[in-house]
Amino acid sequence: MLFSSTECRAWFSVVMAESVAVRMVNLVTIVVFMKNRNLRRRSLYLVLNLAVADMLVGGLSTIHLFTLLGLFCDRPIDRSLWGKYTITFLFYFCPLSSIINIVVISLERLHATFLPFRHRFIKKWEYGVTIAVVWFIAAAVSATLVVIAYWKEEPKKAHHYVWQLFNLSCLFIIGVSYAGIVKKIYFGRRPQHHGAASRERKLTLTLFIMTLVSLLMYLPLVIGSFLRLSTNTLNSLPKSTTKRMKFPLILLYYGNSLVNPLLYAIRIPEFKKALFSIFRRQQRQVEVFGLRPMY
Repeated sequence: MLFSSTECRAWFSVVMAESVAVRMVNLVTIVVFMKNRNLRRRSLYLVLNLAVADMLVGGLSTIHLFTLLGLFCDRPIDRSLWGKYTITFLFYFCPLSSIINIVVISLERLHATFLPFRHRFIKKWEYGVTIAVVWFIAAAVSATLVVIAYWKEEPKKAHHYVWQLFNLSCLFIIGVSYAGIVKKIYFGRRPQHHGAASRERKLTLTLFIMTLVSLLMYLPLVIGSFLRLSTNTLNSLPKSTTKRMKFPLILLYYGNSLVNPLLYAIRIPEFKKALFSIFRRQQRQVEVFGLRPMY
């Protein structure tokens, strides 16, 4: 057993708290988007889809975290082959659906910045197809990684190399997209329609901040995995030490799904207004129920 009983109880509590927080916060985000008409505009469809992906991270990815705790704490876990397939698939699928969605958001913002007139005429069904493609790519890449991971003749840790290469490709696309956006906004010619352009720029800045914060929480695990795979820096340490270092990074990796709704509430006025109105309505209902006479 790598972790002591005290460590196991502490980590179990942390995992459970993070899972519940991610699910609840993103569920509230989805409800706010669905109930408020002003938030159901096309430019926020991908943001809503990201909230769905983040909610799955808080739900399904918990299975992977509890499996790791079972290994570290010597608890009984599902060691069947199909159980391994499912857990490995969920480990990749949920976070990949989130980062692929962030990639698509960056490309959508790039299109809105460089071709604003054409962007206004994108159809709803085109966003629907894009969202379907996001989930298809996440599932296809995850299934491929599972096959590589359990292929009998695969080189050791080959699936980790493929996974990190895909992550770096996503980070490269995001970085290039926002670099182009910054160059266009600050060094390009100002658009004529100042009202619409100002709203688009503010949304772009909000999504850029969201992406930056998410990636800052995402990168430590990616960097740590590269150090472990490509150098002997971490491999020379005791196994218990590397596991203790890895588990907080995985928690941080999954925790990036918690920060997005907080940024929506801070940066998107319509979201903040709709969120407060829902809570005020619920509070009034509780007060009315409390004043209702009991028979």
